[in-house]
Amino acid sequence: MNKKRLLTSITAISERVCRILPVFFWLFLIFGFEEPLMAIITLVSALLHECGHIGYILLKKEIPLNLKGVISGFRIKNSPRLSYREEMYLYLSGPTVNLGIFVIASLLARLFGKICPLIATINLATALSNLAPIEGYDGYGAILAYLREREVGETAEAALRCLSTALIFLLTLLSLYFIDRFGGGYWIFVLFFISTLRHVDRGLVE
Repeated sequence: MNKKRLLTSITAISERVCRILPVFFWLFLIFGFEEPLMAIITLVSALLHECGHIGYILLKKEIPLNLKGVISGFRIKNSPRLSYREEMYLYLSGPTVNLGIFVIASLLARLFGKICPLIATINLATALSNLAPIEGYDGYGAILAYLREREVGETAEAALRCLSTALIFLLTLLSLYFIDRFGGGYWIFVLFFISTLRHVDRGLVE
């Protein structure tokens, strides 16, 4: 009985560690390659993004919160209690917060000099990148929920998956160009490169 309890405890601890490790990976990556100010703003923008998702879940009290860190960022596990429309709103809640910060920072740009344009730019980039129709991102999830609500059929979902794959490969190449051209954005390349490897691995398995 003691051995079984010990094994259960070790398994639980391992699961918690696996949820936390990817977060540290991204922290080291962002602060290792970006300027300190840009790294801090990027991190805050990501946290605000997740707060948007969490805020929607807290407003819908019947939805359980299940947030974990994965190698490609944070993920919130969907609840079977969600309707397709609620699922779509959940996906869009994070980018909406970033767009709101973008608007506020843009309006305050004349008062606070260079910091506000930087905040506005990073939040806009965070919102737009997450709204891209790429599998694992908010835009893909929102579109998929919309298609399923409309019951458009498997053909539209297959087309969305093809679009997602094409965009991942394209953005991986573009991020390499930006690294060569501007000397920054390494973490963006790693993000898309991980997605590329995942798609290649899935293709080999299938």
